[in-house]
Amino acid sequence: MAQEIINVGSADNSGNGDPLRTAIIKVQNNFDELYASIQGFTKTYWFNASDTATTTTPITHNAGSTTTFLTNNGAGSATSAYNPDSKTALWNTSTNKFDFTSLKIGDTIEFRINIAVANAAAQEINLVMDLAEGTSTPYSLNVSHAYFKTASSGDQLTAMFRVYIGNEETRTGGGRFRLTSIAATTVVVNGWFYQITEV
Repeated sequence: MAQEIINVGSADNSGNGDPLRTAIIKVQNNFDELYASIQGFTKTYWFNASDTATTTTPITHNAGSTTTFLTNNGAGSATSAYNPDSKTALWNTSTNKFDFTSLKIGDTIEFRINIAVANAAAQEINLVMDLAEGTSTPYSLNVSHAYFKTASSGDQLTAMFRVYIGNEETRTGGGRFRLTSIAATTVVVNGWFYQITEV
């Protein structure tokens, strides 16, 4: 539909402009078209959760363990957000899990995670995200695989990846980060950033 122009007449009270009802109908039609055109736009907002607890007391990973879950108290000075519509933060510091129930099928979350590991020589470290826990179809996504040749007290491991909310199991089961390694190590969680794109 083309823009509907309101005839305002040649002068005040000239009587040759659009009647009030006709003018309001044109205004409504213009607003309806504008509103319909923005419905297909996506909305983006983000959160940055910075941890303080693991700086003081790193997470202990025992050799060969496959169940070392990462924590983040969200109390660090870098914790921030761009959240103009007051959306629900996905990271729950009480459960140490991401809660995706406020999202819709089709939404995506882009993550950037930053941790520091104190590794032994010749150590492989895998970082995964467990999703859809507690549902009939839980699964894991490989986030990062790193190989360290020499021992270090604080190798940085940073990874970016995306999660697609493609089904109800992913939406309702949430997610959390998990570390695996054949050798013992400790982990400092610097934090993670996550950006949500809503459809």
